[in-house]
Amino acid sequence: MILDAPETIARWRAAGWWGDVTIDDMFRACVSARAEQLALADAPDRDEFAFGGPKRLTFAQADALVDRLASALYDHGLRKDDVAVVLLPNIVEIVLFFLATARLGAIASPLLLAYGERDLARIVRHLRPRVGLAINAFKDEQPARSLASAIAQTPELGSSVLGLGPATRDAPGLDSIDDITALPDPSPDYLDYAGQIEVSGDDIVTMHWTSGTTGDPKCVPRSHNNWRPTGGCCVDSGGLEPGERLLAPMQMAHTAGYNGLFLPWLETQGLLALHHPFDMKIFLDQIEEHEINHTVAAPAMLNAMLKENTLDGRDVSSVRSFLCGSAPLDPWMIDGYRERYGIEVVNAFGSTEGMTFMSSPAVTSDSYRRARLFPRFNAMRAAGRDVDAAGVRIGAALETRLVDIETGEQITEPKRPGELVFQSPALFPGYWTAEHELDRSEFDADGYFRSGEIFEIAGDGEDFFFFRYVDRLKDVINRGGVKIPVGELEAAIQDHPAVAEAVAIGYPDERLGERICAVAALRPGAALTLPELIEALSAAGTPKYMLPERLEIVDALPRNPTGKPLKRVLSEQFRTRASQSQA
Repeated sequence: MILDAPETIARWRAAGWWGDVTIDDMFRACVSARAEQLALADAPDRDEFAFGGPKRLTFAQADALVDRLASALYDHGLRKDDVAVVLLPNIVEIVLFFLATARLGAIASPLLLAYGERDLARIVRHLRPRVGLAINAFKDEQPARSLASAIAQTPELGSSVLGLGPATRDAPGLDSIDDITALPDPSPDYLDYAGQIEVSGDDIVTMHWTSGTTGDPKCVPRSHNNWRPTGGCCVDSGGLEPGERLLAPMQMAHTAGYNGLFLPWLETQGLLALHHPFDMKIFLDQIEEHEINHTVAAPAMLNAMLKENTLDGRDVSSVRSFLCGSAPLDPWMIDGYRERYGIEVVNAFGSTEGMTFMSSPAVTSDSYRRARLFPRFNAMRAAGRDVDAAGVRIGAALETRLVDIETGEQITEPKRPGELVFQSPALFPGYWTAEHELDRSEFDADGYFRSGEIFEIAGDGEDFFFFRYVDRLKDVINRGGVKIPVGELEAAIQDHPAVAEAVAIGYPDERLGERICAVAALRPGAALTLPELIEALSAAGTPKYMLPERLEIVDALPRNPTGKPLKRVLSEQFRTRASQSQA
C-alpha cells in the first residue's frame, strides 16, 4: 500500500533520502553481519507480568522465529497490505511481530494494553485487520479475549486472533499457542509466498495511533521510507555506534518505542533489552548486566534519580546517553548527569506524525539551550552554517515555518509565538480514515503539516538559531482575549522546589471567559499555597498576566496510556467541584 503522492516520492528519492530498503532488509543485514550476536533479551522478571521465562535470542535465532511467526500469520490469512494488530507488553515477541509483518509486506498496528474492549472495537472497525496477535493474560486482564470479542462485533471481517501464552477462556476466532517457540516450521506455502512478494520502501509498514489527548486517537500510516529518517535521527542525536546496546523501558507499542529503540537497534545492529513494567532495581540491574549504552527516561524520573543519588554505587559507566522528552528539561539535570556520571542527556520532541526535534550534544553544549530549545536548521542553512556539523542527518532536509495562529502570516522575528508547520522525509502522508481514505486536511497548500504545537524563535544572537517550545495549540488558555502559553507557565511552576509535576488548565469565568488554574502534585513532605506559588513565579520573571488564580493540589496527575497528563479530566473534575461549591 503506497499512500505518499508520486511527487513526494520522486522528491525524496531524488534527494537520496528514500529508496528501496525495507525494515526486513535492515533486519536481514543484521542477521548476515552478526548472526551469533545476542540481539534480543527479555527482562529477568518476565514471568511475573507475562508468561514463561525470559528469552535471549541471537540474530540467527530471532530470524528463525520471525519466519515461524510470519508463517503462522500467513496461515491466518495475512497477506501484503493487510493490517495486523498486536497487543503485547515489552517482551521479545512484539519485536518479532514487527519483523514478521514487515517480512510479509503487511502492516503492523500496535495497540496499547490499556485499551479496553470499547476502544478495541472502534479500532477494529477503523482498520479492518486481517489478524491480531495478543497476550492471553496480562495482570488481571485478558487482552486476547478482549480483542477477539471486539473483532466478533464485526463478523463480516472474518478475522482471527492468535493468543500468546497459556490460554484462559475460549473465545470466537481465538487460537492460542503456549509459546512462540512451539510454532511449527514455516509452511511451504508461506516460503513460496515470501519468496515472491515485492515490497517497496514506499509501502506502508505501520499504522500507529496518536495519543488522543484532545479527542479520539487518529490513525497514522507510515512507510519504510517515512520511518528510516526518524530512526536515523535518534541514532545521530544519541551518538549511537555500531553494536549499540539499548534498553527499552517504555512501551514498544508506542511510536517512540518504534522510532527511538526498534529502528536504532536495526541500524546499529546491536542488542535490544526489553523492560516492562518499570522497576528501578531491575532497570539498573539490566544496565549493569548488558552494559547498556543508551536508554530513554522521562524528565521527572531523571530528576529524581539525580536528586536521590540512585545511580551511586551502581556501575553505569557503559551508559553514554539518555533520550528524554515529553516535558521541559532542567539545565541542572543535564549538568548533573554529565558531571557526575559522564552521561549526556538528549532533549527530544517528536510526534507520531513525524516531527523530529532533537537537542543533542552535537547541536549545543549549552545546558539551557539543550534543556529548553530546539535547533532551527532552516536558519542555520540560510546563514551558511554547516548543518552536518550538528550531527543530525535530518537537519539537512527538515523544513520548518512558524505561522501566526490568527492570520497565517509567516513569523520571522524572535519572541512571537506561532504554530510550527514542517516538511521532512520523516513526515507521514496523512491520517488514515475509517473509510480507508487519506485525510490531508491538516496540511497547508504548500504541503507543510500543521503540527498543532506552538513555538517561537528563542531570541537574538545565537538563540536566533533555536526554537523554544511554548505550548500545544489546543492547550492555550484564552483569558479575556489574552492567549496564555500554558507550556511556558507549566515549566515555570515545575521549577518550584515543592512541585513534583504540574499542569495549567483554564476554568470558566463569566467576565474573562477563562482563568488560570495550576494543578500540582507535590514532592513528599512538601506544602504549597497559591500566594507562595505566585511569589515564586513573580520572582522568576513570570509575567503578571500568566500568574495562576487558583491552585489545586493532587496526589498525582491523571495520565493517558502513553503518559501524557489528561487535562480534560482535570478540567471536568474541578469544574464539577466549583459547581457543587456554588450550589
